[in-house]
Amino acid sequence: MVLLVVFFIVFLIMYIQEKRRFANAVVFGIFMMLLGMTLLSTTLPAISSQSEILSLIYLAFLVALVPVAIFGMTIGTFFNSKILLEKEGRRLSNLFFGLIGFGISVMIIAFVFIVLSGQAANDRILLLYIWVAMLFGYGLFLYSCVVLYATLYYFTPIFYKPDYIIALGSGLIGDKVPPLLASRVDKAVSLYYKYAAKKGVPPILVMSGGQGSDELVAEATAMRDYIVEKYGIPSEHILVEDQSVNTEQNMRFSKKIMDAHSGEREYRSVFVTNEFHLFRASLYARKAGLDAEGVGSRTAFYYVPNAFTREFIGLLEMNKKYHIIIFILVTLMMALLMRSYW
Repeated sequence: MVLLVVFFIVFLIMYIQEKRRFANAVVFGIFMMLLGMTLLSTTLPAISSQSEILSLIYLAFLVALVPVAIFGMTIGTFFNSKILLEKEGRRLSNLFFGLIGFGISVMIIAFVFIVLSGQAANDRILLLYIWVAMLFGYGLFLYSCVVLYATLYYFTPIFYKPDYIIALGSGLIGDKVPPLLASRVDKAVSLYYKYAAKKGVPPILVMSGGQGSDELVAEATAMRDYIVEKYGIPSEHILVEDQSVNTEQNMRFSKKIMDAHSGEREYRSVFVTNEFHLFRASLYARKAGLDAEGVGSRTAFYYVPNAFTREFIGLLEMNKKYHIIIFILVTLMMALLMRSYW
């Protein structure tokens, strides 16, 4: 219980100081894990004191819950990948979420094989399996932490009234705004009207996105034209940042434009992107020194798990030096153990 309170206080302090940190996700994940363990440890004695039969049923439920959850998650990843391949095309990038299920399946099959074949008595084989399981478990732990924290960040309300609303580009079809990008632009416009009603003066919209090799115009230009045509918002209420080619540049280049537009006046902003991209984009906003929190636009549910998995890989890359250190430490520890059995 003491450890749970300590992690809660640490997380609360970190969260209040700065929401846009990867470390927040890890601390929040540990707190949620401890919370779950605390609830289990307090619930079981309470049930046991009432009825031994209820206690046995509760224990059986807990024992069955783990394999059922693993089986359900594995099937879910494969099923989602099938739908995604059918709707979005047969591309390797649409299989990332399915790879989680594949990894879980391989680990389970390998464990069963080691036990049934008697290889569990082979210390080196067992240690090799433990090494892989520790690294795979570390990845799943981080994934769970990011899912939990990204969900919290998505539902965190924004209490300030921004001077600028940034919509991040996500690709065009020729010179047309596709549905995924339209969801971001539409959300930005809804915020424009919302804050205009509150402040009396509407915030400035910032369309951010350069021109890809397969695009006829810059994303920001197409986004501005989409807004003017669909909503009739005056073009002087829209700034265009048309040089960025990734999220990091979206934030840095948008900040330069807003700095120039505001002059010496201090300002605050929000950025709009799809829900699966929200947390990683917030880290880039912080890296760019941008005083902005994120607002997520809705995405088709079938698209979110795989897209979020791609985002998770991007998050790992952003913090790769820490993960490499952990990989090296775990590997060295297992190498020393294996050396003792050589």
